[in-house]
Amino acid sequence: MMKSFLQYVAKDILAKHPEGLSDIAIVFPNKRASLFMNQALYDELGKPLWSPAYITISDLFRRHSEWQVPDQISLVFKLYNTFCEVMGSDEPLDHFYSWGQLLLSDFDDVDKNMADAEKMFINLEAWQELKDFSFLSEKQRESLEKFFGKVLDETEMQRRFNDIWRHLADIYRAYREKLMGEGYAYEGMLYRQVVEKETIDFQHKHYIFVGFNLLQKVEQRLFSRLRDEGRAEFYWDYDSYYAEKNNEAGKFVTQYMEKFPNELSRQRISRGLVHEDIYHNMDAPKDISYISAPTENIQARYVAEWLRQGDRIKDGARTAIVLGDERLLKTVIHCLPDEVENVNITTGYPLSVSPVSTLVQTLINLQLKGTVKNTDKYLLRHVVKTLRHPYAKYISADCTILATKLASAHTYYPSRKELTNGYDEAMAELFAEMEPDDGRLPLLPWIANILKRVGMGAKDEADPLTQESVFRMYTIINRLNEIMVPCTPEMGMTYGNIDEKSGKQIVSTLILQRLITQVIQSATIPFHGEPLLGIQVMGVLETRNLDFDHVLLLSCNEGNLPKNVNDTSFIPHSIRAGYELTTVENKVAIYAYYFYSLLQRARDVTFTYNNSTEDGRQSEMSRFMLQLMVEDKGRHDIHRKTLKSGQSATLVQRKAIDKDGATSAILDAIEHLSPSDINRYLRCQLQFFYYNICQLREEREDNADQIDNVMFGNLFHRTAELIYKDLSDNGKKTLTKDGISSLLANKPRMERHLNQAFRDELFKVNKPSFDPEYNGLQRINKKVVSFYIERLLTLDKELSPFNILSLEGDFYDKMTFRAQGSDRRIRLGGRIDRIDQLEKNGQAVIRVVDYKTGTPLGALPSCVEDIFNPAYVDSKHTTYYLQAFLYACIVRHGNESQKIINKGRHPVAPALFFIRQASSSNYDPTLKFNVGNKKYEVIDDIDAKYEEFMERLKLLLGEIFNTDIPFTPTEDGNRCACCPYRDICGL
Repeated sequence: MMKSFLQYVAKDILAKHPEGLSDIAIVFPNKRASLFMNQALYDELGKPLWSPAYITISDLFRRHSEWQVPDQISLVFKLYNTFCEVMGSDEPLDHFYSWGQLLLSDFDDVDKNMADAEKMFINLEAWQELKDFSFLSEKQRESLEKFFGKVLDETEMQRRFNDIWRHLADIYRAYREKLMGEGYAYEGMLYRQVVEKETIDFQHKHYIFVGFNLLQKVEQRLFSRLRDEGRAEFYWDYDSYYAEKNNEAGKFVTQYMEKFPNELSRQRISRGLVHEDIYHNMDAPKDISYISAPTENIQARYVAEWLRQGDRIKDGARTAIVLGDERLLKTVIHCLPDEVENVNITTGYPLSVSPVSTLVQTLINLQLKGTVKNTDKYLLRHVVKTLRHPYAKYISADCTILATKLASAHTYYPSRKELTNGYDEAMAELFAEMEPDDGRLPLLPWIANILKRVGMGAKDEADPLTQESVFRMYTIINRLNEIMVPCTPEMGMTYGNIDEKSGKQIVSTLILQRLITQVIQSATIPFHGEPLLGIQVMGVLETRNLDFDHVLLLSCNEGNLPKNVNDTSFIPHSIRAGYELTTVENKVAIYAYYFYSLLQRARDVTFTYNNSTEDGRQSEMSRFMLQLMVEDKGRHDIHRKTLKSGQSATLVQRKAIDKDGATSAILDAIEHLSPSDINRYLRCQLQFFYYNICQLREEREDNADQIDNVMFGNLFHRTAELIYKDLSDNGKKTLTKDGISSLLANKPRMERHLNQAFRDELFKVNKPSFDPEYNGLQRINKKVVSFYIERLLTLDKELSPFNILSLEGDFYDKMTFRAQGSDRRIRLGGRIDRIDQLEKNGQAVIRVVDYKTGTPLGALPSCVEDIFNPAYVDSKHTTYYLQAFLYACIVRHGNESQKIINKGRHPVAPALFFIRQASSSNYDPTLKFNVGNKKYEVIDDIDAKYEEFMERLKLLLGEIFNTDIPFTPTEDGNRCACCPYRDICGL
């Protein structure tokens, strides 16, 4: 095991400061290294000691300024107010927020590098009227266009952008003055103020700076000041492999060591330490692996296998899993093997991909979109979405109970009383009335209280992401509540208004929602554990100053390492370089240093990267990996491997399912089949197996706002049933032209039936007094149903007189067929939309009518055999024919039907009434076969096809119940696309 850099530093510090370390402050770029440093000092001395002070460079600056640095949200808000004042703008706050962050970053960079801001902005204006916008990234351009309120052409972009540039010096100056007047500063402003002081009363006698790389100008000025006063020592971490070559990784370290001498140099190193041991570690043999994988998740799942190799678990804190993409954290945590007893997480996880982010958006939608105006009612869709959120269980155990109750009762507009009565106080808070106070909405405190409940409910949750994400979101919502207040639309406030009561920014609820989304998008969840214990899981930035024996760097792709290396700035690259601001080249060099620092003292390093192809472009390994391969020249063993998903690249073969065991027993127990069941078998035998044998049902979300095809059909059928019952006096009266005309002219009567149909089918309310509250989409669908009903009535008026024999009636008949050499008896049938009787060519004919509100038929079957051909299920809609034929056969020859409907044994015609097609007075819905040469065979009496149809049906039933014939998948792969069982099949 190699010594770590901090162990060498500890040994040298103790040798050079035998008098003790109590008056010394050790300064690091970040906090993480301090505990490792403390342990290294203890291990070197072998006994307890008065520890030095450990501070970060940020702490050092802040301790010597009277100003405070507020959070990012406050800083952007204050910048927005300044921008509006200087520019005379009333642009929306949420449009400003994203590029306001970039503007703040530019100001910060200007001050940290001590550029002459006034001169830079003025010179830029004098230098050119900006015409070339190639320095703007696509994201920045989109951000500006969003801010300006439209997509801009080059000329308009130039004009708008130059207008901002002409005022940028004024904005910079006014913003700083505003902050100073309130005792605040952004970080760069504070740093600059500290180093520009004539005198600084430093707290400690001596400062030791450890492991720095790129230094901003303010940091260089501070280092120089302490160096000149003889109060500073510097320890630089690098390797000669890249520092002594023309390698960007060593660019800054070699440059700064001339100004700030390295205490571990050959000239200054303590006795007993060897310079070469510290800075020639890349020469030592290393086991390096490059592993490609088709997905990020496969890389994360590889963690368990990697940890189990060698001593990686046993070595604990000497083993590091580094995330090139922090979004992998959740998957990595769940993939850690059981043998890992301790793990320390130190990284920033994107808040936007955590469940608490969707919870907040769901809560906002519940209050702003999920209520019925001027009532205490909610929309079921928003209620159920809230109650079924993964974190709802932490709010109250009643959430699941209530969601199930509402869905089963089809309560599309539950009242606040229905949502709270009989449930715990958490439900009362969740569905509390949002009472405006002079137009101000207590939305943010309400969200904060719900989040507090989630945090309390999840306190015992093993997943650290849950607690940390909820706490992070809670702090953000609380902070927003401290500085802003949403208002109702009636308040009529414009952007930039300050509330006289509270001093908070007044924003509309729309602005608030969009702003919260943007704040969440830029927020991360910080993890800070006990770094000396267990496997280390961290981001790339957290590896600074630390050394490990075993390193796994996940998602080491170009774009992740280096990450976001573009000019995220509104200052062109040439101007940034001229004023020595941070450039892309600087950022790449920093990441190169992180990359090689991870390697230099490690025994083995594994890099995984995504090699998938998306939109014609293949993902690439990081440029640093390629660079290492070129430079290495056989110095180390670099192994190239590939992770497979465990699945063959060939087409997945869906397997047939034998009808044995439990399947055979269930088949034997089936006593009834509907036409839909038989059609399901013809469409795909596996679909029949999952639905009829396994009883697997696709969950259908109850949503009164979205009326799908099934619901629309139900509404039409129910309306038609009610109207024809009214016209026929429940079958007692003959329908006449006058009767139908009278109904068509009576709009209130029609409306009454429509409302009842919507009550029964959509709202599921069995109360005649209930007056449905229709939203826009429901009104549209209601008009379409009404239009279709009027079209149906108009055609029936031309057909009259006729009699209604049945509406939405159930009809069945028993059939005997042969299966595996034995007789089998089964009950067939279902619900028939309408059965009527009319005179046709002087003869009484009974029609079995099936309403269809969908697309009319295109191609038609040519014979009975086509009806049973699975290949024609979609192309010729033979499922419609099978259902209509079966119902017609039951009505024509069924014993029960003959007793009730067809006592006279009249001819029975199967009919499909396509409402969209029924526009002409001569429209005939009677089924027909296309026999070729533009000739059709109309099925005026099912008797003509009865024997043939029944024979073919019995053969099919014999196949279904033959246990020697397995259930096989459809040969038409297109049917699998929308099949609810496609995942089970393995597609």
